Amino acid sequence: MSLLQRNIFLSVVIFCLVVSRAATTVAVAANTDIFGLFPKIRVDVFNELPRGATFTIHCKSRDDDLGTHVIQPGQKYEFSFRVNFFKTTLFHCGVSWEGGHVDFALYRASRDDNGRCDEYCRWQARGDAIVGYRENRPDPDIVIPWNK
Repeated sequence: MSLLQRNIFLSVVIFCLVVSRAATTVAVAANTDIFGLFPKIRVDVFNELPRGATFTIHCKSRDDDLGTHVIQPGQKYEFSFRVNFFKTTLFHCGVSWEGGHVDFALYRASRDDNGRCDEYCRWQARGDAIVGYRENRPDPDIVIPWNK
């Protein structure tokens, strides 16, 4: 194998490794950025339920199951992740409390990676619904009523 062929082969292998790594959605704890290409997105789900109620939340993507968590009154559930290379990242969550339950797409790249949640997604569990907010906006743009 000539030197040129070897260099081309190694370049293709390295490129494939980088693309395959970037194509995986990864929930992250560190506050690092990958060359500025895949910024970390933070998600908060606040407990604003009435009468001091708690809620249970279970979120997962195709690659990551974040487990089940009970969120106390006035507290929040939070996690961070990076959108995958192909922009197909989806985090689906189930939320329940004494007033109802709902299953919904907490983050969908096709909906949220266009200015809605570029770095931060804020959701609230309220007595009437789960509500989502555009980044840096005071009014909700998504309202998902509870199933009783």
